[in-house]
Amino acid sequence: MASNFANGVLILSIFFSFLSNLFFFQKKFNLSIRLFNFSSILIIFTFLLLIYFFYSSNFSIAAVYENSHTLKPIFYKIAGTWGNHEGSLLLFIVIIAVYGSLFSIFFNKAESEKFKSWVIFFQNNLFLIFLIFLITTSNPFDMIIPRPIEGLGLNPILQDPLLVIHPPFLYLGYVGFSLTLSLVLSGLVNKNLNSNWAIISWPWVMIAWVFLTIGITLGSVWAYYELGWGGYWFWDPVENASLMPWLAGTALIHSMLVLKLKNQMKSWTSLLAIITFSFSLLGTFLVRSGVLNSVHAFANDPDRGVFILMIIFIITLSSLIIHILFSEKNKPITNYFLSKESFVNLNNLFLLFFLFVVLLGTIYPIILSIFDQTISVGPVYYNTILAPFVFIFLVLMSIGPLLKWSNKIKLQALYIYIYIFILCLVLSIIIIVLSNSYDLILFLGIASSLFLIFSILGEIYKGSIRVKPFYLPRLLSHLGVGIFFLSIFLNSYYSYTKDFEIKINETKSFDNLSLKFVDHSISKIENYLEMKTKFEIRSGKEVFNLEPSVRKYFQPNQITSETSIKPTFFSNYYLAINFPDSQSIILGARYYYNYLIHGIWLGLLLIIFGGFLSVFKKRI
Repeated sequence: MASNFANGVLILSIFFSFLSNLFFFQKKFNLSIRLFNFSSILIIFTFLLLIYFFYSSNFSIAAVYENSHTLKPIFYKIAGTWGNHEGSLLLFIVIIAVYGSLFSIFFNKAESEKFKSWVIFFQNNLFLIFLIFLITTSNPFDMIIPRPIEGLGLNPILQDPLLVIHPPFLYLGYVGFSLTLSLVLSGLVNKNLNSNWAIISWPWVMIAWVFLTIGITLGSVWAYYELGWGGYWFWDPVENASLMPWLAGTALIHSMLVLKLKNQMKSWTSLLAIITFSFSLLGTFLVRSGVLNSVHAFANDPDRGVFILMIIFIITLSSLIIHILFSEKNKPITNYFLSKESFVNLNNLFLLFFLFVVLLGTIYPIILSIFDQTISVGPVYYNTILAPFVFIFLVLMSIGPLLKWSNKIKLQALYIYIYIFILCLVLSIIIIVLSNSYDLILFLGIASSLFLIFSILGEIYKGSIRVKPFYLPRLLSHLGVGIFFLSIFLNSYYSYTKDFEIKINETKSFDNLSLKFVDHSISKIENYLEMKTKFEIRSGKEVFNLEPSVRKYFQPNQITSETSIKPTFFSNYYLAINFPDSQSIILGARYYYNYLIHGIWLGLLLIIFGGFLSVFKKRI
């Protein structure tokens, strides 16, 4: 009964979505928009139904049976709604609908009614394509007869408070770029992809970008403390799947800035919007096709992957055709090299290069696997290729905002920043010498990051933030980038790790540190057994305890590690343990000293806050 009712609502949603298209072609635009909004309400209702089915442990629904269990806490029962392929795809569709409906409500300019109707038309067709895909291949309301008494349970790795909110934010980000695509296609068709279009579209693009940045940040923090691997980014293919649309979206934002202020880079803007959403769809393929083994992957069904590839091909090809047919043939504009426009172009080229490197590192192992060959693409590949270009990118980020629009700047105006750059080189040499870490990559990384930070601080000191407050979002975001990269370079070179085995009451010593295994206990908590341990740590004159644990879940039968972290101002002491064999008296452990890890989170927070302010800023 529950399954039939939910499927009936899904079919009604498809019906009204088709009607919306029908009335659009009859030029009854207001009715078309209303029908889309009604279809959106229906799909939101089905998602709320699925949440209720998880909450009530209705195991007659296949998605609930496969991803829930009566022993699970309510919080994780509800999170199970999007902790699987079918439920997450329904959330994907809901977000497409919500963005479209919110745009139809908040955009009320009478002179742009045709533009608005085209935006909703494109958004409705994206909605319809994925809704049909959901019902035909990934229905979350498939029924099980007879009804099982108990469910299989959610992946224990996903049973974490932070990961509960991480996927929705990620989806609000890269699915939000669906509206960006609809806005661009409408602008192309209506021949109004101009400064006014950029002003209308800016907050919607920035909202999606901010949500995606938050989602990536939450995933990074979760990976750091939950997986027990001691790091914040592992170049996991599914991590890359969220990074790629972020890189394209960042390039898009800079192009839109030029379009908004100078009415230039129209083709760049439309092409980058198409690329951004296409890479969002590629992320959908990587997560749900079964081509990847990842803690993030939801599905293991290559047949679904074929359908998703077809959807990517249809949407991307159709968008490119519209781009080719309707793009305005603008006269070439000559910009001085030392102008903001030129540096934005360079910025975009660097971002697209980074995107290509990440894409190649992600899909190359997949292509080789088709021919029964395996290769591991990890940090060495990305660091080796990207690092030299990151230095140049940071220097360009420092100089670009200081230039003028469409005008050649006098070199004398940049002399002060030559002195700042020399100062940064000197400080970098001092850091290298004092730490006895003579490495060219570290030296260039520190120097270029400090140059960006000091350039931003120099702008603030000169008072531009008081004279023109609309610079604040850019200043905060770029300052965040500088702190982020400085922290990454220092963390990479001054952190270290140690794997060891230890017995109860035994002490291990290395460097200026000793760890004593003091105690352990085993207890049953809800749906898992937990072994807690206590270690006494001595670092110089400081003495403190770390208490890592491991959990053994009943359903599904899986072991997870719960790390213990002692934060200090400059570093983290980080300890994780393994679940010992029943006959063993030896415990395996991993100790990490993570230097300046908080600087990474601070940089990301500044980037997010700058982006958030940019959603609401008004330029004068």
